[in-house]
Amino acid sequence: MHDILIREATPADAAAATTVFETAFAPLRSIYRPTGAALARQAERAQVGTRLVAEIDGTIVATVQYDLHADHVHVIGLAVHPDFQRKGIARHLLDWICIQAKNLGQPAVMLDTIRETGNVPLFETLGFRITHEETAIWCVSETYRELHDVKLEHLVKRSQQ
Repeated sequence: MHDILIREATPADAAAATTVFETAFAPLRSIYRPTGAALARQAERAQVGTRLVAEIDGTIVATVQYDLHADHVHVIGLAVHPDFQRKGIARHLLDWICIQAKNLGQPAVMLDTIRETGNVPLFETLGFRITHEETAIWCVSETYRELHDVKLEHLVKRSQQ
């Protein structure tokens, strides 16, 4: 595979990042869909977080957003284009965010996923551990009677001072 460039997104990346996000999440929409209220909250969050993109040969192939909280960095909307999945790109993006968290003095990186997507084991192989699970009330499903929102955490190793 060619080199992966991870960088902060610019306004010029918005259309490509949106296309990657929508393409990556399309198969998941048969499992769950955010409610209207959840979509409104996501739109608000998009205005305050930092968006990253992953490029290969000048093409945006993945995107993720993160935002800073008092005691952690929160990852939102990790999306890798289906043509580029299973190539380590998600790992590169999450590693980049973990380094940022460490540089900012944050003890943890946290994210949420829906258990029924099958993504929990992926995040566990990337060093995240489950901290909480509850019924997901912010989304609906035509496939499952009930969905489960899983919160995962990756503790950031601090440098020896």
